[in-house]
Amino acid sequence: MKTSPVTDLCVGELGRLFRERKLSPVEVVAAVFERIRRFDGRIHAFIRLCEEEAVAEAKRAEKEIWSGKYRGPLHGVPFAVKDLINAAGLPTAAGSLIWKEFIPTEDAPVVHRLKHAGAILMGKLNMHELAFGITSRNPHFGNIMNPWDLSASCGGSSSGSAAALAAGFVPLTLGTDTGGSIRIPSALCGVAGLKPTYGHVSRKGVLPLAWSMDHGGPMTRQVEDMAPALAAMTLQDPGDTTDSRRDPGDGSDIAHGDCKKLIVGLPTAYFFEGLREDIKQGVLAAVDNLKSMGAQIREIEIPDIAAADRAAFTILFSEAASCLEIHARKHPQDVSDNVMDNVRLGMTIPATRYIQALRVRSRTIGDMQRIFSEIDIIVVPATMVDAHPIAAEEVSVGGGRTVDVRTAMTRYTRIFNLTGHPVLCLP
Repeated sequence: MKTSPVTDLCVGELGRLFRERKLSPVEVVAAVFERIRRFDGRIHAFIRLCEEEAVAEAKRAEKEIWSGKYRGPLHGVPFAVKDLINAAGLPTAAGSLIWKEFIPTEDAPVVHRLKHAGAILMGKLNMHELAFGITSRNPHFGNIMNPWDLSASCGGSSSGSAAALAAGFVPLTLGTDTGGSIRIPSALCGVAGLKPTYGHVSRKGVLPLAWSMDHGGPMTRQVEDMAPALAAMTLQDPGDTTDSRRDPGDGSDIAHGDCKKLIVGLPTAYFFEGLREDIKQGVLAAVDNLKSMGAQIREIEIPDIAAADRAAFTILFSEAASCLEIHARKHPQDVSDNVMDNVRLGMTIPATRYIQALRVRSRTIGDMQRIFSEIDIIVVPATMVDAHPIAAEEVSVGGGRTVDVRTAMTRYTRIFNLTGHPVLCLP
């Protein structure tokens, strides 16, 4: 799948060319829609487009930039959002039939902020139904196929957000992450995905799944594009009670870190056990690269990590069942078997087990605070395997062993939703 010179450009490159008047947002938007029309019939990254509005905004951006009214690095840059994030005038269905009639009248704050920064909304992206799953199968809007292998899964639930980047449709997308839903698709599609600190990005105007574990964040083709995207998205929001109210800064410290001062924690137990060997060696090679650049590597242990993972599962499924039970009962014909099974499973979890999981969470957060008082970052794999056939229920991890897809995708991700720590998935 060849990319054109225009659709292959990242956020930073587009911004530079716009400022130098060597490229117009109008030209870029036209190329993007042409590419979507050519290829998305096989990928199903988008649920709906807003072409008329995007073309008008591109003309406006061109006029502003060329008249010296440049808003910043996202001005004129195309972006798209997961279908559970509100954009005024566009249905927000969460990849489901339940909310197919819901059309918000205002943008979610994250969308508003990106538009205010000059970014141009192209449309809404496909996803695992109701965000309650880690596959890229969607019976209502079509399975989202991996652009690198059209028989393979993108992972979920922010499937279309990753596929749109890998396919060269847009250089910036928004996703959400409750148990790995930004990081898993990013890993399987070879793009960058950021789950920020819990509350760092407003969730107002974003349909919930598990309220104490939901995170929203940017996804990009190039890691350096994370800084301007996150800076634009991050604004203190009095309408979101989980807002962590931190100064977003300009992101420049992210792009120009000094590895000689970096202390890297390597939790070899659990995170480097049971995964496919080539995945393990790839991550360890990256750690060696950090060491060669001057970083200090320390092996660490996160106490009771398996118990923390079980607690994350318990909290996620309990809260998700609480959110979705009423809709599943009222509209069972509009809910897929996969999501219905997940809701039923969550409904079987007793309150005592949920409370016990909350206690484990508190203890784990304390353990992580102690660990991070001694190190700067932790390096772990994103998933146990890479992209697998989309219909697979089990995957091979080598040595004649197989694991179920949910375990292979979420074993290394859920704990950081439990603790709320930020995680950057690198391509």
